[in-house]
Amino acid sequence: MNKFLSVFLNTLIFLLVINCSFDNKSGIWKKHNKKIIEQAKTQKKTEKIFKKREFFKEEIQSNTKIILNKEKANNFWKEEGLNKSNNIDHLFYTNNKNLIFKSKQIGKTKYLPSEILNEPLFYDNYLYFNDLAGNIYKYSISQKKIIWKYNFYKKKFKKIPIRINIKLISNSLVVSDNLGYFYNLSSNNGKLIWAKNQGVPLTSEIKSSNNKIFLLNQDNKFYIFDIDNGKKILDFETFPVILKKNNKQTLSIDFDNNIYFVTSAGQIFSLNFENYKINWLKNIKNESVDEFGLFFSSPIIVKEKRVFLSSSQSTLILDAISGKTLLDIPIGTRIRPVISNDTMFLITEKGFALSANINSGEILWSKNLFKNNELNLDKFGKVTSLFLLSNQIVFSTKNGYFVFMEYNDGEIKNYSKVSKSFYSKPIIINGKIYVVDNKMRVLVFD
Repeated sequence: MNKFLSVFLNTLIFLLVINCSFDNKSGIWKKHNKKIIEQAKTQKKTEKIFKKREFFKEEIQSNTKIILNKEKANNFWKEEGLNKSNNIDHLFYTNNKNLIFKSKQIGKTKYLPSEILNEPLFYDNYLYFNDLAGNIYKYSISQKKIIWKYNFYKKKFKKIPIRINIKLISNSLVVSDNLGYFYNLSSNNGKLIWAKNQGVPLTSEIKSSNNKIFLLNQDNKFYIFDIDNGKKILDFETFPVILKKNNKQTLSIDFDNNIYFVTSAGQIFSLNFENYKINWLKNIKNESVDEFGLFFSSPIIVKEKRVFLSSSQSTLILDAISGKTLLDIPIGTRIRPVISNDTMFLITEKGFALSANINSGEILWSKNLFKNNELNLDKFGKVTSLFLLSNQIVFSTKNGYFVFMEYNDGEIKNYSKVSKSFYSKPIIINGKIYVVDNKMRVLVFD
């Protein structure tokens, strides 16, 4: 009966979308969207690719030497995912593993989240981050003090947890939130430049290019805004969902003016944001949902004409030009993959890690890390981030651990509990790790 009801609801939603959302006579679409609408109507490159199958759980011993790209020093972190393509390669880390700085409590600790939130941002020795009370902070690492603090929200919102996404663009700090507000602050003094309200929670990462800002709302409506005044350049509806989720939609941009985004309905869009042409659309939901029937994905990565994305059932490598599936690896995760040279490293929230060749799909090694009394999920908490730092794999966990692994075979080298738990995901700047803990303190490790 449940299966019949699910099929009926999905069919009904699909018919509503086809008969309403893609009908430019209904009034839903703006005049400047007609070209996109016609392309979507005649789109032939839609493909269901996930099939229900067994999740990969086999542990494989390494017999291949992995060759990495050369490590790179990184001196800024202006947006979630480091850059517009979300591709975080092999980064330099001093590897002393010492706590060299711990600030006093900066933000408010009420509404501490059940899951780890955003990455803080870093530029010119300043750290930018926010708390769930709606406060945004600019903190000086060298002066060890708050430069400015800003709260956009009135008292009527004081009992509501406010989830904020931020991005640095030139001298601006662009902000979106789960109340539907979208605004721009001066990064120098924290003063408001302009503000808009879209009426529906804005739930995606913020990406930008060529003076344009890109966002998705809770209903998977895609927006393009002008950075100078917040004016809407373009908006169009994709496929809405009934059940909402905390997992944010993800966007990525290549060097040919194409943006790729993944909706919570399980579609990947490729769109050229200069001529507003849809390049391709792929449906990847099908059976790729979690135990509650919700679709989620890892951050989408674009690298060398390929798109990398993981969902609950599979990790995909797609051709960025055509959308064709190049590889489909049967392991799914919310954690952003790491790609270096011809190797991709993956880890699930529950600590199953592997490396795979991105050309052949061969699993080079795989390990279940949390399988004994010393290393277990209850102790460490869910994995929240993954990095490749100076010839070692490093991941963080919800319960405040950093774990260091050999990249050639996945063996754990050492680990350390550095906080009761983390509030933010870590970032890596000039060979150091920066993270905000659950007491809203900035921690720096060399």
